[in-house]
Amino acid sequence: MVVAFVYRWLLYAVAIVNTSLLIAAQRHTASDNPSTYNIGGVLSDSDSEEHFRTTIAHLNFDQQYVPRKVTYYDKTIRMDKNPIKTVFNVCDKLIEKRVYAVVVSHEQTSGDLSPAAVSYTSGFYSIPVIGISSRDAAFSDKNIHVSFLRTVPPYYHQADVWLEMLSHFSYTKVIIIHSSDTDGRAILGRFQTTSQTYYDDVRYDDVRATVELIVEFEPKLESFTSHLVDMKTAQSRVYLMYASTEDAQVIFRDAGEYNMTGEGHVWIVTEQALHANNTPEGVLGLQLEHSHSDKKHIRDSVYVLASAIKEMISNETIAEAPKDCGDSAVNWESGKRLFQYLKSRNITGDTGQVAFDANGDRIYAGYDVINIREKQQKLVVGKFSYDSEKAKMRMRINDSDIIWAGKQRRKPEGIMIPTHLKVLTIEEKPFVYVRRMGDDEFKCEPDERPCPLFNSTDDTTNEFCCRGYCIDLLIELSKRINFTYDLALSPDGQFGHYILRNNTGIKNKEWNGLIGELVNEHADMIVAPLTINPERAEYIEFSKPFKYQGITILEKKPSRSSTLVSFLQPFSNTLWILVMVSVHVVALVLYLLDRCVPIPNSISPMHIHTYSHTRPLQNKVHVIDLTFSTVNNNFMPHDHKPSPWFAKIL
Repeated sequence: MVVAFVYRWLLYAVAIVNTSLLIAAQRHTASDNPSTYNIGGVLSDSDSEEHFRTTIAHLNFDQQYVPRKVTYYDKTIRMDKNPIKTVFNVCDKLIEKRVYAVVVSHEQTSGDLSPAAVSYTSGFYSIPVIGISSRDAAFSDKNIHVSFLRTVPPYYHQADVWLEMLSHFSYTKVIIIHSSDTDGRAILGRFQTTSQTYYDDVRYDDVRATVELIVEFEPKLESFTSHLVDMKTAQSRVYLMYASTEDAQVIFRDAGEYNMTGEGHVWIVTEQALHANNTPEGVLGLQLEHSHSDKKHIRDSVYVLASAIKEMISNETIAEAPKDCGDSAVNWESGKRLFQYLKSRNITGDTGQVAFDANGDRIYAGYDVINIREKQQKLVVGKFSYDSEKAKMRMRINDSDIIWAGKQRRKPEGIMIPTHLKVLTIEEKPFVYVRRMGDDEFKCEPDERPCPLFNSTDDTTNEFCCRGYCIDLLIELSKRINFTYDLALSPDGQFGHYILRNNTGIKNKEWNGLIGELVNEHADMIVAPLTINPERAEYIEFSKPFKYQGITILEKKPSRSSTLVSFLQPFSNTLWILVMVSVHVVALVLYLLDRCVPIPNSISPMHIHTYSHTRPLQNKVHVIDLTFSTVNNNFMPHDHKPSPWFAKIL
């Protein structure tokens, strides 16, 4: 009893000690995290500063984002156009106040040098910076701007909206015009890489936009006419343009002189180009929603930061922020962790759904689709916005509200169909007959058409004349559809199939023959008895077949003669002989077995005398009966059946 009592008190003591240690650990964790957090602001005007203070004051009463015993304070300075002064102000007035993050904005006309200075300085000490107006592509480079993220998307993200618009309008071939600066090349790269992901989706299986021509120009243009010459010879009439407002004015001016802004042409431009003072009527452009609402972006940035700090407090300990710029050895690991928490945010804010990609760039940003009308009037005809039900972006465009170039209500085709075609054919009698021209011949017969053979190996040309059903079909098509053509023979004499080519050690599958010429755009059309198969249909479009041809195997029909022995035909002669032999052998075996058994098991001893007296006659009848039953496969009933064990086995 005493031992049990002592043991119970020991358990109580251990439990009390463990509880005390747990409470002490919790108090220790809570005491390790700061109770006050200073948020810095580098803002462009006094209104933004006042709104920043008001937002943080209201945040402290929002229990959804602020834990108990946690308070936020604002520390603001005015953005200076001189980036060097901005650096000193950030060190003296923000970092010395131990700010845990900095919200930065700037005037749109002042450039991005000052926000970059804030990003460099804060990033050196791992202090996160949230931009609310910087949209240059340079801020996406995490090797330079290591702790920068933004509530506005960069300009080059408009390539995503371009792809959605092309899919909506079913345009399959485009020309991209962009400046040679960082943002211009970034939007081209974004379009090319993102299009692969977009078109892997089933939604884009039927419409796959390809870039026919890329036009790159140097910023601060004086003339764009040299590029327009190349653009006019292309088939595509859909132009995707990224340019500054000043460069867009030059491009629109020269394109108008070349009649490339009228009916049949489609211009889709980015935000900066949309503000040109000579933007032609019918142009479609994009405008970021809330792009000039600094107050909404300030609120979203503050609440994104509060959400990240709240989650970080619950998961780990936050060390105090750096206190000055004098210690270059400061490595604030909590700042790096806080930046990772910020990138993982996904909240609904005043500017829509706020989330970030791996580079800290805003995603799920909404855009208005603008249609330019007379006298530079801008009409919203569609929206690219976040669909909360499907958790992804969705394009909505009202086609009936759009006025296209040339005051047209009907959507342009987006491609110029050439009236002079290069047509290829191949010799295949009786569809195409080929005849080599003699040395003294200068023209083909009336029912023939010239079809030279170009030898790419030695750059020679052999003159031939072609006729036949396919040539007659081509002649009639040209008359009805009203086009002209140049006819030529297949350079390698092949219809076209996949071949493996070894290019610098890498094996690639390519088409040869007629199919290869068409796929590589060396020809516009093929007129030949070409077989339709799935592999070819994946790369080229076929007309309706003019001949259906099936493959059949034929054999000589055997003659059937009826004779008296026709009933023997189901089996071979050998089988019939074996059947007859087996019947007699079985009968003989049964007879011998029956002779070897004088008294069946089924006869009792008292009937032995009777059985022996009648045995010779009964045995003969018994054998004959069994033989007859075996031959007819019908065991007829009889009085005396063999009953010994060996008879039963048989």
